[in-house]
Amino acid sequence: MSSETARRVLSISAIVLASLALARLADAFGKRELMRVAREVNQELADAAAEHDELARAVDGLEQDRHLLDQRIDFMSKREHYLVINRRRHRLQLYLGDKEMLDIRYRLRGPTEGVNGFNTLPKAKLTVLDKRENTDWYKPDWMYKLEGVEPPRDARKRLVRNGFGPGELALGGGIAIHGRARGVPSEAVSHTYVELDDKSLSAVLTAIEPGANVLIE
Repeated sequence: MSSETARRVLSISAIVLASLALARLADAFGKRELMRVAREVNQELADAAAEHDELARAVDGLEQDRHLLDQRIDFMSKREHYLVINRRRHRLQLYLGDKEMLDIRYRLRGPTEGVNGFNTLPKAKLTVLDKRENTDWYKPDWMYKLEGVEPPRDARKRLVRNGFGPGELALGGGIAIHGRARGVPSEAVSHTYVELDDKSLSAVLTAIEPGANVLIE
């Protein structure tokens, strides 16, 4: 093979190798670009899904507000007592028709799970299921055993009179409205309750009877 021919062969080989290298480089760049685009598309889809979920929650919230307003308007047209619990402001309001009779701050008490459950309840209307004129509490056996003391057989020795104030309204679902716990250890409380001072609680108990409406905002 002449030197000229050899140079031509080497030139052709170099061109072929260069072409293959460029093809591989372009292929690699194309894959990286496609992967980048795919990541961007996936992120856009995730963002769109999040926006959709947020919009759906907003629509649900507006529906709850509209329904609650309809009920509130209905209550205002009647000469009946009802309660409004505003969770954002921690206020309890007593109404007679469209007239506000009482507006007081409350404390939410009880087991952590129950308190969290109450705060995440959808806006809704509850009904007073029961009303008690006293909240006597009896210390259970397990508390005496924890203290290493034999539980008394006489129930009167276990009694804590009005352990939760001068009365109670039961709303169902382990939720109640009553006063501050007195002589009742927090670990013995198994329900969630809206705590009112005695004076405000007495006013609410005087006005509210079983069957009354309670709006949870």
